[in-house]
Amino acid sequence: MQLQLDGLVREHFGVAAHEVVREFAAGHINQSGLVRTDDGDVVVQRLNDVAFSDFAALMANTEQILNRLSERNLSAMSFLRTSDGGWLAETDSGVWRAYRFIDGVATPPITTPEEAQSTARAFGRFAHAIDGLELVEHVVGYHDFDRRIADFEKSVAEDAANRVSECEPVVEQILTTVDLLRLSNGYGAWAELPVRNAHNDAKGPNCVVGPSGARSIIDLDTTMPGTVLSDIGELVRSSTRHLPGASPQELMQQIEAVNRGFSAAFREPFQAQEHQAMLLAGPLLTVENAARFLADHLAGDRYYGADSPGQNLGRAEAQLALALRLIEAIEWATLSQ
Repeated sequence: MQLQLDGLVREHFGVAAHEVVREFAAGHINQSGLVRTDDGDVVVQRLNDVAFSDFAALMANTEQILNRLSERNLSAMSFLRTSDGGWLAETDSGVWRAYRFIDGVATPPITTPEEAQSTARAFGRFAHAIDGLELVEHVVGYHDFDRRIADFEKSVAEDAANRVSECEPVVEQILTTVDLLRLSNGYGAWAELPVRNAHNDAKGPNCVVGPSGARSIIDLDTTMPGTVLSDIGELVRSSTRHLPGASPQELMQQIEAVNRGFSAAFREPFQAQEHQAMLLAGPLLTVENAARFLADHLAGDRYYGADSPGQNLGRAEAQLALALRLIEAIEWATLSQ
């Protein structure tokens, strides 16, 4: 990959690259490499054409978002223009883009209410900043729960990689948990949530803390119209996944910290449906993640990929276990009132 990235940065982005520092995984989707240049480190990224079909719309959204963040004096990513003035370089190996490496560290695994609240506050501030932008839903139904479950059921029926027989108990447990959520208080309100711009992948690794303590929200590829409750749900999921031995009370403290931090920074009044469905966000998004990981396992690891056999099955099992613990915590809190 080194010679390819060196030449690509020079030819398409007009930057003098003299060293490829490393390849690294920027999430599960895109292939990335860090390149050292005369003007600082640059991340070069090949976009995943399985995950995204409309790169132009994706980058048009990104441009709007970055302009708005700049207007609000919020820390933001900085993409490089190509030699023809665009954002994307099309090559025989795929579609590439480049952006300045952000000095800082990704938020480490969240284990305390204080960390959960601070991270949620950063995403709430981001959601407030992009409110009202005319973004395009370039991945239709990204967090449409019913659609995701229908896709999961289709992957089970098709069994493209002939793997259903090895994981039937997990398939059944996911479907049982989906039924439980659909019968819960708040699910009806979930189907009627107002459309708002959302990051759609709100989690610690996508919140970089700079040397001054300022937080930058990165990985904007799924930022588009949806519901801000998907961000709250993802934050709950990522703020509880590193607490395997936590009690229901401790998990509820994390959930409340996320809701408090996001709401305070978002500053927009939530509608009645959002209030009614907010507690459902964590378990629902976690089950959705379990279904998506298992669907990819059944399809042959085409979307997320896998570094080892059964990796996506393991991911699905971990997400399912977390979802059940979140449901237990919410039930405990409801009964304790």
